[in-house]
Formats: sequence, structure tokens, C-alpha cells
Amino acid sequence: MSFKAKPRHPDIQTVTDTSAGIYEAIATLEYSGTPATRSAITSATGLPDDVIDESLAAMLSEGLLRTALDRGEPVYVPAHRGWSTMPEQPEGKGLR
Repeated sequence: MSFKAKPRHPDIQTVTDTSAGIYEAIATLEYSGTPATRSAITSATGLPDDVIDESLAAMLSEGLLRTALDRGEPVYVPAHRGWSTMPEQPEGKGLR
């Protein structure tokens, strides 16, 4: 008999204010249809590269983010969309 460990649920209380801001920027970029590439995150937050790198690494290791590829470039996406009314649909409707 094999035992499969349950995936660990991310502990949101360990997220810093800076990381929370970066996470929100990523979710907003994704919702608006803009891939959350490293350069897009930098433009959206205005934070220094070392701060962004540290926060992204922490959120990836905590399971809050995952990476995907868009046109060969890594993009960051929320790992869980349980908070969304339509979790399978990352983009929102455009304003007209």
C-alpha cells in the first residue's frame, strides 16, 4: 500500500507585504490579459530587481505561484484560483 502525501496548502500568513503586492500585480496583469513576465512585474510594481527576485522565489517555494511559458518567456501565474468566480478563466472581460 502506498501513501501519497496531501499537497501542502500555502500559508498566506508567511507572505510579506511586498510579496503580497507583487502577487496582486501578477493577478491584475493576468486578469487584464497581459502575461506576467519578469519585465511586466517590474514595470507594474516599480520595485528593485533583487526585491522582486526574492519575493518570486519565496512565493514559488511556498506554492503560491507557478510558472508557465508564453512565447518562450517564463510568466508567473497564481497557483490557486479558488477565490475566483471562474477559476478556469484567468482573464477578465475588457472594458469597452
